[in-house]
Amino acid sequence: MTILRLALRDLRGAMGGFWLLILCVALGTAAMATTGLLSRMVLDGVQAGARAGIGGDVSLRLYHRPPPPEHLALFAEAGTASLTAELRPLAHGGGSSTLVEMKAVDAAYPLYGDVVLEPDMPLSEALAERDGIRGTVVGEELLAVLGLVLGDRIMIGGQNFEMRAMIRAEPDRALRGFTLGPRVIVALPAIEQSALVAPGTQTYWYSRVRLRDQLAAGDWIRDFGQRFPEAGYRIIDAADGVPGVERSMGFVTSLLILLSLGMVLIGGVGVGGAVSAYLERKRDTIAILKGLGATTATMRRLYLAQIVAASLAGILLGLSLGIAAARAATPLLAGWLPLDPAIRSQPLLTAAGFGLLASLIFALWPLARAAQLPPQQLLRDLVAGDRPRPGWRTLAALALLMVLLILLLVWSAPLPVVAALFASGAALAVLGFLALGRVVMWGAGRFAGRTRHPLLRLALANLHRPGAPTASLVLALGLCLTLLVAASSLRGNAASHLQDTLPAASPDLILLNLPPEEAPRFDALMAAQPALARWTRAPFLHGRLDRVGGVPVAELRIPAEVGFVVRGDRGLSWRADPPAAAVVAGEWWPADYRGPTLLSVDARVADRLGVTVGDTLTLNVLGEPLEGRIANLRRVDWAGLDLDFPILLSPPADPPPHREVAALWLADEAALETVRAVLSEAFPESPTIRVAEVIDFLAGVAARGGTAMTALAAASGLATLLVLMGSVLAGQRRRVQEAVLLKMLGATRRQLAVAALLEYGLIAVVAGLAALLLGNLAAWAAIGGWLDFRPALVGALPWLAGAAAVMALAGLAALNRALARSPALVLRQG
Repeated sequence: MTILRLALRDLRGAMGGFWLLILCVALGTAAMATTGLLSRMVLDGVQAGARAGIGGDVSLRLYHRPPPPEHLALFAEAGTASLTAELRPLAHGGGSSTLVEMKAVDAAYPLYGDVVLEPDMPLSEALAERDGIRGTVVGEELLAVLGLVLGDRIMIGGQNFEMRAMIRAEPDRALRGFTLGPRVIVALPAIEQSALVAPGTQTYWYSRVRLRDQLAAGDWIRDFGQRFPEAGYRIIDAADGVPGVERSMGFVTSLLILLSLGMVLIGGVGVGGAVSAYLERKRDTIAILKGLGATTATMRRLYLAQIVAASLAGILLGLSLGIAAARAATPLLAGWLPLDPAIRSQPLLTAAGFGLLASLIFALWPLARAAQLPPQQLLRDLVAGDRPRPGWRTLAALALLMVLLILLLVWSAPLPVVAALFASGAALAVLGFLALGRVVMWGAGRFAGRTRHPLLRLALANLHRPGAPTASLVLALGLCLTLLVAASSLRGNAASHLQDTLPAASPDLILLNLPPEEAPRFDALMAAQPALARWTRAPFLHGRLDRVGGVPVAELRIPAEVGFVVRGDRGLSWRADPPAAAVVAGEWWPADYRGPTLLSVDARVADRLGVTVGDTLTLNVLGEPLEGRIANLRRVDWAGLDLDFPILLSPPADPPPHREVAALWLADEAALETVRAVLSEAFPESPTIRVAEVIDFLAGVAARGGTAMTALAAASGLATLLVLMGSVLAGQRRRVQEAVLLKMLGATRRQLAVAALLEYGLIAVVAGLAALLLGNLAAWAAIGGWLDFRPALVGALPWLAGAAAVMALAGLAALNRALARSPALVLRQG
């Protein structure tokens, strides 16, 4: 008889123990499948819309200045080129004003996609000049803010524009989640001769190119970079997707994969419990078959075939649930992100791989131990404590499966380093909780004989008796609570920072685009405002980091966490006096210093770039190289919204064209609109931003992310419940006999219930305290370097209380099932 036929025959009438194994595998697989499918849908949607998202096959961005004519000619030779400018001026109309996000476009715009207007008309017609008045199309919110209607006029930069249509769709705005004002589109000639784009103004110039068919974007970008290495563009290839979105999605995907893998691990513990429960029920069958001559290898193959079959059934169920969940979530996410609703095979295969590997890892140990025991040991194992350990082949197989699991994790996660760190941390957590479970068993054995309270003695005895599921319960409950505490801590710290710390430390208003010659008048005006507590100004211009120690940044491997410093133009400033950020290395330059350029660099950025005091950095400022020597390192609080920069310069003797930015803190928040009105009247072309609106947006994003994380972590509670059920079932035969014997000896149902509550309560308390420590430690490792970390203590108590309740209910359910059986029947069945 083949192993497969024998396995199928053995399963007849014995499927009752397999449903738990199937559910444990299905739960973890479903979490991985849902996460992978949704992430893939978003990334595919982003890549599919990348050309429209960036506006062309290639996008080249400059700050402060438009491209020179020779570059524009080269762009036109490569295909169809379009030039646009984006800035944030004030729009005046209806007796009020507001900050707007203006885009000035040429006749070729857009190269991909369409601008949809209401009423429907061509964009060129809407922007055309009529009777000396240029047209504009606007976002509907601008009409509401200014109290105007289509046909009315607004003034921007000293020019009047007639609003002729509302913007309903804009191709290269689909992937931008945050704006600082209503949208306004005008014709490019309308601003080219105005003060809006004077030297130093904060204007982004975008050159987009729709390449000829025979040109490859990558080759063209490389050739352009070789011809103009110091041009200073931030260049994006549509074939690579939209960098900011893909980096964000990569981080979110990695985070969700790691949380889902936590559920897979918890489900794997459940698989171990379910396998133990099933083998417990098959103990007599195994003993009989081995007594009849079946070898250990035969028994191992027999039950491994059954377990693999059950795991595959769980994987198929989990994949089906994952597909259904992803399809259900697609309409909800479609309003936020571009989605490609197609179901891809790669995430499903990855989830199936995780489910199968985790099942085998947690099933091999109890299977090998049961198959290795001799028949007489199987029959008397209820009271025997000596259980042989599996042989080296089983240990080697476990090691191989674990390596495969880690390799699959690193391969599937967008951030392999983070995945590898998580795998290491998860392995240490599993070993730690298993060790803690052993310590609990040892401690219970030591103290059981010393207590005089009979119910406590009974509970302690149940914790350390042979075959007790104490270690697996501590592991399952500890992993689940660690996930829940970590999610609660991350969410609590983000909310605390955005609602308490950040609003208290951040300015109330930010003033942009202040001309330097207006700075004295600005200071005098602010000094006359009684509601103003303090203010600060800083020169502001954009530059690009070109070289680190003389080596071009293109030849360096820049860590992802400081990639923002070298990607395109970044904000630069200079100052004579040291900022609030603490100087941790080197010395600040004298206030009257006017020598060669010195630099003050954020210590974290310098560390990642591999530079220190005395090294040089070469910046590209307005198209000209500027080399500076690092004079000191600062520890900048990037979690705040103060005026600080990763790179500060010593005051130049001849400042380049620039604007200034100012931050204002109010003593009386009720006067915010009054101060804003004063600034708008005195400096009509210098818009203000309410920081509270930015914080509210960030808080909303953090709240949605926190809710998703907590929901996913809370879903692991279901996995833990299944694990508890598996562990209870694994010892059910033994518990039934013990409870019946105790009842016959005079123990009441209430006494047995109290003993069960004490037993499971002790496990919940120990696992909960350990999870409280590990969960907060994991959260601190994730954000402790960026925020003022506060451990989640009170906020984690509901999770701990819920875990204790689940443990108590599981114990009472097992007890009631045991006491409901006839004592005579139990004793006859042995």
